Amino acid sequence: MHVIFGGAFNGKRTYVEKMLQERHQQSVEWLDATVNTPVLSPKTETIVVYGVENVPEEGLNMLLKQIEQWEEKVEIIVIATEIGRGIVPMEAGMRKLRDDVGRFYQQLFTKAERVTRIWYGISQTIKGDV
Repeated sequence: MHVIFGGAFNGKRTYVEKMLQERHQQSVEWLDATVNTPVLSPKTETIVVYGVENVPEEGLNMLLKQIEQWEEKVEIIVIATEIGRGIVPMEAGMRKLRDDVGRFYQQLFTKAERVTRIWYGISQTIKGDV
């Protein structure tokens, strides 16, 4: 699994699209994590999961299990939007969201073979091949 993370509108999706294009990936499925899990085509080579920061807390563990199942069959790329940048929100609901997503990202990043940060279109490998 390869996790691409960074702030909102920092070029994560463009980075993934360019990476897939350079590798001549033909059968790629883009999946919004907030929508029910679709049935994948048998020809699927790569799944790109996005919107994980919008999944309710109770769905995060199920999403992680689903990603692990897919990973046995195809390449997984997860686009994760960083929220908070270390700033603790004043509103309790936003603090809870930041904490829940942060814990999920810790699990996700630990399981990932590769982690890349995108900051205003510039990539930095945090984990994996350099």
